[in-house]
Amino acid sequence: MMFSPTLPMPKLTDEQQEFGQWLLQGNSLFLCSEICSDFGKVDGIETFNGHFQKRTLFRLKREGLLTETTVFEMGIRWQQLTLNERGKQLLTNSEVKAHA
Repeated sequence: MMFSPTLPMPKLTDEQQEFGQWLLQGNSLFLCSEICSDFGKVDGIETFNGHFQKRTLFRLKREGLLTETTVFEMGIRWQQLTLNERGKQLLTNSEVKAHA
């Protein structure tokens, strides 16, 4: 898939890149979007060894690097957040530059 040259690739902080690399390894997060006692809860972050802040998610979403999929678990609505192709491309290129 080719990306528009008019849409520049964002520059991410080290923390955002570290979290993105974790997502690039096939990990994903679940964000509760049901109005209930779990509203806003983030699940699936337990295996991430870095420092996680919700604003990192906000930034990756704002930059168009995440895909959201609605899933229901026991009747509760969650948004599964994974890297999309644009995010994978950016972070794969960042990984190559970091190891160069």
